[in-house]
Amino acid sequence: MQILNYNLEHDEFNEVVTIFAETNKGAKFHFTFSDTHTLREVKNKLLYLANEIDNGPQDR
Repeated sequence: MQILNYNLEHDEFNEVVTIFAETNKGAKFHFTFSDTHTLREVKNKLLYLANEIDNGPQDR
């Protein structure tokens, strides 16, 4: 996964970040989250989404 760009939006109540990324197979996607998430949570979610996009849903 490669992060292509990010966007930070701020209003009077919260901050929202949108990360634009590309999977290893070249599919582009984005993920929007609030500023209350940790960087580790965001990284894990981005990796999870990239894997799901490239490989389809995985049985748990």
